[in-house]
Amino acid sequence: MPPTSLFHKTDTLINFTDQQLDARLASRGAQLEIGPFTVNVALKFKNIRDEFIRIYRDYPFYDNPVVLDNTIRIFGRNFYRQYIKPQAFVDVGMNSDFIPLPASMGMVSLEMGLNWQVASACKQYLMFHAGVVARDGVGLIMPAMSGSGKSTLAAGLSYRGWQLHSDEFGLLDMESGELVPYPRAVSLKNQSIAVMKDWVGQVSDNAHDHFTNEYHGTPKGTICYLRPPKASIEQMHKRTKPNVVILPIYDASAKPAIRPITKTMAFFRMVMSSANYGDIGEDAFRAISDIINASDVCEIIYPSLEDAVSLVEEFVANKAGDGKAGGDHG
Repeated sequence: MPPTSLFHKTDTLINFTDQQLDARLASRGAQLEIGPFTVNVALKFKNIRDEFIRIYRDYPFYDNPVVLDNTIRIFGRNFYRQYIKPQAFVDVGMNSDFIPLPASMGMVSLEMGLNWQVASACKQYLMFHAGVVARDGVGLIMPAMSGSGKSTLAAGLSYRGWQLHSDEFGLLDMESGELVPYPRAVSLKNQSIAVMKDWVGQVSDNAHDHFTNEYHGTPKGTICYLRPPKASIEQMHKRTKPNVVILPIYDASAKPAIRPITKTMAFFRMVMSSANYGDIGEDAFRAISDIINASDVCEIIYPSLEDAVSLVEEFVANKAGDGKAGGDHG
């Protein structure tokens, strides 16, 4: 998949109204740019289009012709599955075995399809299962397992002035050593949904507009999607070199704390979080080594989002004061 941003100089940006975007999504699809990727999205169910427009209306859309990285189509396979007990089938233009979900959960199908396309076909970037944010020259990677709160923490930081790269896919350009933003909708699960609704409500008078509906009964429980701050969408091509690695641990009963870790431990956690480390091999080893050598590292344990954000900003501020973070490393 070539970086399509190289081709956009000759393409035409379209400022769709919601009605125009709905019509395009319902027919041949709309060509959506998210960071380094452009995907044609076609959605045959009205409820999915409404949710998609709510979350993605501020993103760049292009008119034909455009160089595409991917296509995705959500549809009912036959009349029965369109109107009677409707199911959302996912077509990503490649061999895949997506289990169809009820059309009422169609947005979940869309986001899973977009995840699958990047995870399975993106080979030009080193990928991390991590939250990634940036601010004032600080490129922060937070590698963590599912359930650690990394998505909530990345989203929480983004709604306090940080640039959201991703809550799920950390992308590294191994030639430049820069983090590549991919600011998709943030996937929130279970208890984190109420936490983020309260968090966004503290800075927005219309917090409801930032969220999709809540989808109950998914394989991961209740899921809701959050639109990134507009500033993060507008800065989706602003890259930053990584220079801080923080391992987040959520524990509702813990006392907030910053814990020192060795760079060796941080290195192995980064390797474990990489989705394509084994495919890339030696170059991936060198890239992660460069990140760790250039970065300040720690582990934080926290019982709440407010504590987590405070710990992150405390660690970054202290290292910046020492002259070790916030500059151009590497």
